[in-house]
Amino acid sequence: MKTDKNTAEYLIKLLEEHGVDYVFGYPGEQILPIYEALRKSKIKHVLTRHEQAAIHAADSYARISGKCGVCLATAGPGAMNLVMGVSACYKDNVPVLILTGDVSTDIKGKNTFQDLPLNDVFKPICFKSYNAHSPEKLENSINEAFMHFEEGITGPFHINIPKNIQSKPMNMHHKVIHTNIIKDIKESDIQDTIKCIEESEKPLIIAGYGLIYSDAINEFLEFVEKTDIPITTTWNARGIIPENDEKNLGLTGNRGTRKANYAAEHADLIIALGTRLSERTTSHINTDNIIQVNTNKEHDYGKTFYHYNVKNFLKLLNEKNFTKENFKWKNRINSKEDVKKPELEETDKLHPELVIQNILKHCDTNTTIVIDAGTIPTYFTTESTLEKSGQILFSGGLGPMGYSIPAAIGATYARHDDVIIAATGDGAVQMTIEELAVLNTYKLPIIVIIINNNLLGIIKQWQDMAGIPKFQVDLDNPDFVKLANAYNIEADNITSLEELNEKLDKAIKEKKPHLFNVEVADVHIPLPL
Repeated sequence: MKTDKNTAEYLIKLLEEHGVDYVFGYPGEQILPIYEALRKSKIKHVLTRHEQAAIHAADSYARISGKCGVCLATAGPGAMNLVMGVSACYKDNVPVLILTGDVSTDIKGKNTFQDLPLNDVFKPICFKSYNAHSPEKLENSINEAFMHFEEGITGPFHINIPKNIQSKPMNMHHKVIHTNIIKDIKESDIQDTIKCIEESEKPLIIAGYGLIYSDAINEFLEFVEKTDIPITTTWNARGIIPENDEKNLGLTGNRGTRKANYAAEHADLIIALGTRLSERTTSHINTDNIIQVNTNKEHDYGKTFYHYNVKNFLKLLNEKNFTKENFKWKNRINSKEDVKKPELEETDKLHPELVIQNILKHCDTNTTIVIDAGTIPTYFTTESTLEKSGQILFSGGLGPMGYSIPAAIGATYARHDDVIIAATGDGAVQMTIEELAVLNTYKLPIIVIIINNNLLGIIKQWQDMAGIPKFQVDLDNPDFVKLANAYNIEADNITSLEELNEKLDKAIKEKKPHLFNVEVADVHIPLPL
């Protein structure tokens, strides 16, 4: 039985049914039928100026909302421009759906215009990459991707759709495949976990962002309350419990707090919930007694690994009684205070650490900061205390330059009422600076702050530490204020903290796009303790 809808129209209908509100993308010849279906849809399309920006926007939208982010691109160069952002989502397990157009099936593989083996390209950086070579295959691919998301299996899912398939009538008389990926939780695994907790004298929870994606915050808070186990977080999960709450020791790992890293070093049991346990998170862990709960088998750390949805796992644990108390252990941890930071060196221009301290003074729980790669993540990590999850966003697993402005675009659609700040460097901003056009087109109240030292600062620092002369790190930058003005965006050069505080406060109140070019000194970022 065929419907009156073609496959592209049916695709958009499925996205609507799965609760998709926004799609970020860039049109092209091989995806025009989908764009025509989207034109008639209630789904809002956000036109970025580059496909890399589309996937970064979908990425941040998903990180904040917990919903699936969706992006669109055409075949060949359009699809290839997504690769950077898709790989960033893959490293951080962000739930995104990537739809690419492709050449028609009758000319596929014949080295025709824009024909590339897209599934071969996306397969290593996606949880799955589907080739929708028929209308039926497309429907099953969409259903399977969203079924993974619903079970808590997150990461990028790619569906490649040939142009001629998009225009074909949709055949409703076919078998729709439904498969459960995550098995039911064994009672023995719950009992073994309880036994480990009861026998432990120094347990520690490491909370990851998978708790957000699985909508498990309430279950997590109940588990922490019942067990009284101290918690630390991964970078992405910062603020999952406010960092000024005594239960939260803060970030663990390379840039971790002294309390968090002391706890990691001395714990005799680690309970890792929704985290892949990267080398930066595990840098201070000494015990092999690790229980990890994760829906992605690729993140099996090699200890006790439970391939379960963390929300369901915590629900069952919360049904049990716990008798363990951790007063002595918590007192030992709390006796460790952070080392006092050395005084800042005097500089001719503004010190970047002082600049970021002043930016943070203007931020509250209704502010979301999206940061770029380079020296900026260090300062925003060490200077901030977060009160909600996703309050500072960073693509930490890959760290692509140019993330902040397009990701700030996605953040505005996930948090309509927040002040959104894109904090970037003079090197990183030029990777995706064309997205200032999107801020102007949609009148997005994003404040772009460029920390400008006319240098690729972190690379120069690595060169200095290696004892080699600096090479290819000096930047001959454009006039960023004039550039912003060309996009009809107000902008200011900032050379003093008084000027920064006054104008930033005004920009926040105006709720309009604004760019600040803050001239700072070239100083080394502090190394991890």
